Amino acid sequence: MITVLVGVGFSALTGHLLFQSEQNAIRKEVQKDVNNAAMALGREVNLGLELLYAVKNHFDAGHRLSARNFQPMTSGVLERHLSFKSIEWVDIVMHHQRRHYVQDAMQEGSQQGTDIVEFDETGALIPAQRRDMYFPIRFTSSASSNQSVIGYDMGSTAVTRQALKTSFNTGVPVATPATTVKRAYGSVQGFLLIMPILRDPEQLSGEETSDLRGFLVAVIDIGELVNLAINTVINDGINFSLNDITNERNPQLLHSEIATLSSPVNKTLTQQSLPVFFAGREWQVEGYPTAEYVAARQSYMPYWVFAAGTIIFIIISYLLYRLQLRTLTVQAQVDQKTRALRDANTKLESMTKCDGLTGLYNRSHFEAELEREIQRALREETPLSLMIVEVERLSDYNLKYGRLSGDQVLRRLSEALDNMLKRPGDLLCRYSGSQFVAILPRTEGAQRLAEECLLTVKRLQLPFEREEGAMLVDVYVGGVTLSDHEQMTVARMCSYGEIALARAKADEPERWHWMEIE
Repeated sequence: MITVLVGVGFSALTGHLLFQSEQNAIRKEVQKDVNNAAMALGREVNLGLELLYAVKNHFDAGHRLSARNFQPMTSGVLERHLSFKSIEWVDIVMHHQRRHYVQDAMQEGSQQGTDIVEFDETGALIPAQRRDMYFPIRFTSSASSNQSVIGYDMGSTAVTRQALKTSFNTGVPVATPATTVKRAYGSVQGFLLIMPILRDPEQLSGEETSDLRGFLVAVIDIGELVNLAINTVINDGINFSLNDITNERNPQLLHSEIATLSSPVNKTLTQQSLPVFFAGREWQVEGYPTAEYVAARQSYMPYWVFAAGTIIFIIISYLLYRLQLRTLTVQAQVDQKTRALRDANTKLESMTKCDGLTGLYNRSHFEAELEREIQRALREETPLSLMIVEVERLSDYNLKYGRLSGDQVLRRLSEALDNMLKRPGDLLCRYSGSQFVAILPRTEGAQRLAEECLLTVKRLQLPFEREEGAMLVDVYVGGVTLSDHEQMTVARMCSYGEIALARAKADEPERWHWMEIE
């Protein structure tokens, strides 16, 4: 299962990397189209600026300004740049000059109304409210050639008024934010491109209103501008929008184009162009492809790689599973035979080390353990004790009660004596037919064990009727504690223990004897 999961994960990662690679290629293609659209838009806007500069240079050269020469000069610009809806000449008039300006304009025959006007809330032209400064339209050139907008105060709105003042103070063209521009030929969703005309062409900007000759104002249709610049270069499968990002905190959507209304979009691949700078504005083109555009460039290779990798790893995992199952089966058989062999060895070892009657270790194991304890006592320089317990007249007990009863007595005695030795290091073994031997490492004052051993046997209350009267089964105890390390050998320890046992038999009242050899 781990191999399957790792394989599926690896296949998914490989497919994902291929998918991301194709997505990056699509992003680069969309980015290229978006940047080309922004470059085309920049070229179109700069072309409009150059045309306005041509008009400006014409009037800077000293040509007399009148409706007769303004119309032919600007109409050529409108024919060459279709996004220009009209080009207007705007004067600057102070409030105290308003009445004289209107009279002069009426004498020239260019002013249809009787006053400087503005739009009201209903869109009708009304006399302009009192202001310190007015910016009325004096001449206009448009496709409709309708002069009804002449006299309109461009400073009637705060946005255009600020743009006009900024252009005059800086001496450079200024573009207003996009808005609905109302003119005689209808409302236009666009912006105003304002260029100041100074009396002295060598001046970079004006300081006084007397320095200003007027303004050239172009009304530019954003939809037509986008159609001329962007729609001719961008791919049909890319949706795009044109945004004014001059104010980063409050970007303005200027125009948007949806390639296909019924097609879902993929905004995860949205790309933004480099900014387009002109006349104080900063525009940016943002594009994102349709699903058909992405599908035409997205292959099925990532999915095939994922499916093929998954299948291959499943097959490999199945083969590994079969091999592992076979290995486990063989291992189970080996483990079963190993356990059987271990059990047989344990039984054999038990038979060679243990006494079959009492379950205690036999004499050969006792001698090996005694040798090990002697070596430890020599290393640690500690005393070592040995105790031999012999059942009194066991042969007579067997003759009187039978060997089975005698074996039962030996088993009960071995169990009681083994329980009496509570320390983990003490070891009780079967020494001979009627004798038990105990190894007592690091034991001082072990004589008390002899007396406790006699008391333990008496508590068993094993009856043994004899000719001299009813009595209980009893034992003799002989022990030795050896502190002389030079005499610590298996043979000497056993000899001292047997000597102590012989003295215990001779000392009938006490029935135990303990030797201290230092």
